[in-house]
Amino acid sequence: MINESGRNLPGMEADKVIEFRDLALLELKRAERYRNFLSLMVLNLSEFLASAGRRKITSREESEAFIKKVIDRVRFEARETDTVSKVDDGRLVMLMPETDRNGAEVAGTRMKELLSEFMSEFLDSNYKFEVPVEISSFPEHGVDDISIKRRLQKLFILS
Repeated sequence: MINESGRNLPGMEADKVIEFRDLALLELKRAERYRNFLSLMVLNLSEFLASAGRRKITSREESEAFIKKVIDRVRFEARETDTVSKVDDGRLVMLMPETDRNGAEVAGTRMKELLSEFMSEFLDSNYKFEVPVEISSFPEHGVDDISIKRRLQKLFILS
């Protein structure tokens, strides 16, 4: 993939939400069968878009352009095997094959910092924005962990 400036971006982007969902379910089956690690991260930008971002984003087109730039930035920092997609107007998902819970938490911290910096630059501000992140991993570690399949059901309303 190549971004607007002509730079190659290492991560993949699922063009459609359905493609991402199908890929995530396939990767989950593969992880279960071969007992590999798999993690799913949800990055929630909806609060930013509904509050501070509204000062600069005034139309649907501007919102879509902003999300596209965010996806490009996340994909640039992601591994080649990670897949990034938009779920809805304010949430992104990142599928990380062969990544355990600890690795996903490290990636989550890195992505939170990256997005906070991006949003500050976007608004020409020094404010440190908080980006909510939810992580699910296979295999699950604790009782409170939401399984990847359950998270996908919530995100994509699977039967």
